[in-house]
Amino acid sequence: METEQLTSVGGLMQESMMSPMHGFDALGSDSIEEPLPTPDPFRIPLLTFTAPASGNDTVSWNAGGNVVVHWGDGTSDSNKSHTYTGLTPGEQITISLENTYNFGWTANSDLKDLENLTFWWDGVANTSVTLNLKNVGISRRMTPTMDNSYGTLNLEGNSIEGDFPSGITILTNCFIKDNNLTGSLPAIGTSVKKYQVQGNAFRGEIHDISGNTVIESYLAYGQDDGNTYSRVNPEIMLTGTIPDLSTCPSLTFYHVGAGEPWNRGFKNNLSLASDFDVGVNMERFYASNCQLSTEEVDKMLNKFAAKAGTFTTPNIIELSGSNGYPTSAGLADAQTLIADGWTVNLPALD
Repeated sequence: METEQLTSVGGLMQESMMSPMHGFDALGSDSIEEPLPTPDPFRIPLLTFTAPASGNDTVSWNAGGNVVVHWGDGTSDSNKSHTYTGLTPGEQITISLENTYNFGWTANSDLKDLENLTFWWDGVANTSVTLNLKNVGISRRMTPTMDNSYGTLNLEGNSIEGDFPSGITILTNCFIKDNNLTGSLPAIGTSVKKYQVQGNAFRGEIHDISGNTVIESYLAYGQDDGNTYSRVNPEIMLTGTIPDLSTCPSLTFYHVGAGEPWNRGFKNNLSLASDFDVGVNMERFYASNCQLSTEEVDKMLNKFAAKAGTFTTPNIIELSGSNGYPTSAGLADAQTLIADGWTVNLPALD
């Protein structure tokens, strides 16, 4: 009896496996030859805002790739260059991007005076030119997996929180100051000319820019997480070594100081490279509240004083705050620089 039942069950299984199902033969060859259906286009929101008052009623940008832009009430435009004028003040506008395989929003944006802006990063693609989102009220965190490349990236004056994506490459200019970005300082390449990331909450080592022949400004100061700490036991934001800057012939502005947050217990903890020097094009040098030693302050002043009379445009050396007070030799070098037209701000005498 048991043998008959097993045979019966086995026969049913065999019959089921060999019978056609939904157009498939026993080996599924029909399925392999059938082409896969083309997926429906999908739509990615880019931004939603309230149309600004008359007089500031233009929104324009360039779309990258073969995209369709959906504007406002759902109408679409497949042109890559978009400029919209004559918006009705107070009107709620939504813009989204649609493309099956390739989508993006790229260069030369002109977004200004927008109210109640909601911005999505998913629709932002690579551009070798400029992505300008300055002072438009963006608060949404950047997508962590973003690996886009930008010629110039300007995010200045928003309230973007969270870590800056480590996969982003900036080719020429980085302006992301005055946000709430965290994590390590954004990477810097050898082609970057202006690097300005002050006024965020970045932590960690400053960059070694020695040997960078094109960089003009390196500003990483004023990192602040918004809290208040003890000045006796300050919160350390930036660490690392101030490098030899004489090998950066285009550098005119260098600022790694702790900035204004020092009065709420923020400091940097930096050291000075053993081969530190400066080039004659240096105009502004700030390293306040960096906990540099007296010997390091003396060395800085000595390297500047050695080039007195050859600087292109003497301006300011700021070493105030939590640094060591210079020795008599350092003070003499400071006087040499003052006679050369420099403003020299030193730490307070203990």
